[in-house]
Amino acid sequence: MNAAMSATATPRIHLRRLCALSSLIFARPFRPAMAPLLRPSAGGATTTTRRGSPLHVHAAAAAAAVSTSASGAKAGGGASSPSYPPAPPLPSISPSDDRTVEGTDDPTVTILQRGPRHVVAHKPPGVLCHHSGWAGSRVRSKKKRGKRNERPEPVPMLQRVRDALHDVDRRGSAEREGRDRPRRARRVNLVHRLDRGASGCLLFAYADETGENSDDVNDSNGDGNGDNDGSKSNDHNSDDGSVGSLESRTRAKGDTARLIAAMKSPRSTKTYVALVRGEGILHGDDLKSRGWFEVDRPIKDEGGEVKEARTLFRFVAGQAESAGEIAGVARPRVSLVLAKPRDGRWHQIRRHLNGLSHPILGDAIHGVSKVNREWREERGMPGERIALHLGRLKLVPTEGFPEGVDVCAPLAEDMLRLLREHAPDVLEAARPALEEEGIPVEPSERYEVGRYVVPDPPPEPIDHGGVAILERGEHYAVVAKPPAVVVHHSSWTRGGRDQTPMLQRVRDEIGRRVNLVHRLDRGASGCLVLSFAQNPTEDGDSEDADKKGCSVTKTLIESMQSSEATKTYLALCDGDGTWNGVNYLQKGWFVVENPVKDEWGKVKEDARTDLRFVASTVLPPVEDQPADHPLEGRKVCVVLARPSTGRWHQIRQHLASGSIGHAILGDASHGGRTRTNRLWKKQRGMIKGRVCLHLARAELPITPYSRGGIDVTCPLSDDLRRMLGGSEEMRKMWEEARPILAEEGLSMGSTEV
Repeated sequence: MNAAMSATATPRIHLRRLCALSSLIFARPFRPAMAPLLRPSAGGATTTTRRGSPLHVHAAAAAAAVSTSASGAKAGGGASSPSYPPAPPLPSISPSDDRTVEGTDDPTVTILQRGPRHVVAHKPPGVLCHHSGWAGSRVRSKKKRGKRNERPEPVPMLQRVRDALHDVDRRGSAEREGRDRPRRARRVNLVHRLDRGASGCLLFAYADETGENSDDVNDSNGDGNGDNDGSKSNDHNSDDGSVGSLESRTRAKGDTARLIAAMKSPRSTKTYVALVRGEGILHGDDLKSRGWFEVDRPIKDEGGEVKEARTLFRFVAGQAESAGEIAGVARPRVSLVLAKPRDGRWHQIRRHLNGLSHPILGDAIHGVSKVNREWREERGMPGERIALHLGRLKLVPTEGFPEGVDVCAPLAEDMLRLLREHAPDVLEAARPALEEEGIPVEPSERYEVGRYVVPDPPPEPIDHGGVAILERGEHYAVVAKPPAVVVHHSSWTRGGRDQTPMLQRVRDEIGRRVNLVHRLDRGASGCLVLSFAQNPTEDGDSEDADKKGCSVTKTLIESMQSSEATKTYLALCDGDGTWNGVNYLQKGWFVVENPVKDEWGKVKEDARTDLRFVASTVLPPVEDQPADHPLEGRKVCVVLARPSTGRWHQIRQHLASGSIGHAILGDASHGGRTRTNRLWKKQRGMIKGRVCLHLARAELPITPYSRGGIDVTCPLSDDLRRMLGGSEEMRKMWEEARPILAEEGLSMGSTEV
């Protein structure tokens, strides 16, 4: 009997530990052990406690906090907008074949409010607030899965609002003066973020003639995605003083900081509207009857650190599954919830609602996959939609904004359609509460609407699938690798969406199996050395042939890694050859021994690269050159690099380091030159997926399988020739560099393709 009791007691202990861990990381609740225990607390408030992590619901405190924000809801205080001609409603969103958000393709932006120092725009779902690493990972994941009909990345809100304001101001100037005067586009800074799948009010501050970076924003809203791609340019200030007056820069930067501080004020409110799974009843407790209540539950941020988090909720209306059947159509289980985060934690609203067993529809991280799939496949919810909408944004008055900011965003069309078709009773029951909070259900005001520019995609690499053989020996071959082609199959290329890798190309060209002696980055080009995997002998002894092939490959790899081997790379870098007062163009060859990180982020001390800055130039400005960064994307220089060690991205990390400050053009992983790279792709002909790094010469010592050693030079690829010949300044820089390259044994030729 004791043994039986022990056998049954142990699993219970493990189950409770598992539930406590699950509650701590705030994953989907484990129902058998996490049933809430309801009990009245002092003062008439209700406290809900879960095993492993307390969850407090304070009705009285919530009512007091909400009363301050509810006053003046219908008055629409704050900065007001002038009257404009009627504009079309917010972009309509309807289901499509691939269940993506149609609003992402609408080339217009609805401006909800404009003041002398701020702008509030309506963010549609499926659109990023700004470019980030998250967007890149999304594209990579699609390539891994091999999905068809891949859509291009939508233009982010920062660029949309900038172009839309320029369009509105240009049209207004033409109407007033009878002619279309060109005007410089005004830059804006984000004050907060919204998740990619969310919609609603998005606040910007004007950033004209300021050195402030647009991506350096606050994540003070309760459900900001909190992602920053680190794309802060190191070239914020020009040496010629043309950035603008100190007063204007300070004021613009101060406006963003003041609005961020106002956003964090406890008297400011952000009212979200969410559609959640569930009818508003949690273990027999009708949440709809509580009114406003507070959830006080710590959650973890992106770094795993536990932070305090408080959110006010009001379950407005809900319906049970199949409730209110009309003409045989069953209704899904869904509720409409209002939320006001008191802290700005990562995914705070989404995680707190999941803790109440009412996850937001479309939430792939904290929601229910099966439910989300049903809403997308059976009810037409867009694929990238999270049913969360910032309906009202109210900030306290602050310096420069004496009336504060108070703006409302009508419900997004896709959320409104889902409610009308699948929960009409919920919509009608929620109207009074939405009106009380000052959130219009349908657009009832006149809004400014501006158009944004959808940039042309960067040119695709011209690739005919052939292989240029630079040298062929008895046991090896050296070929010219083109850019944007991987050297071998990997998880990156699964799904058949990528071009044929180099291993297969060389095998098909030569007619023999080959092995890689070294690798080149996907975006790089130049010499690629491969060894022959020996074919079976005449007597059919394939085992001996395989052993010999392995011996050849091993010997050549050791030769490549020996201290006698030299690999000379040519790079085009962002910069003019000077950094922190040092003119690297006059130094000749010098050594960089900065530590670098490997693929897993571990610091490697042993990393040595020899560098030589050859030539540089400053290009003329292009159309839409940023006024606050007059030299951004205009400086370029030719650099030679010889790595003595073979660390991950060693040359790229050394050139982008703080001591050198010359990131390679196209390098999205190091240096943070996001806007510069985008400009080169859009205006200066850099192809998609290109990292401007070229292995120009490979010298390997003598081995038993390379009797005279290997010494091969690879000409420039066609795309680099086109870039270097794209302007008079680039051609002069290249002609200046050619004699120095010839001294190093690099006969790279002219820029003619």
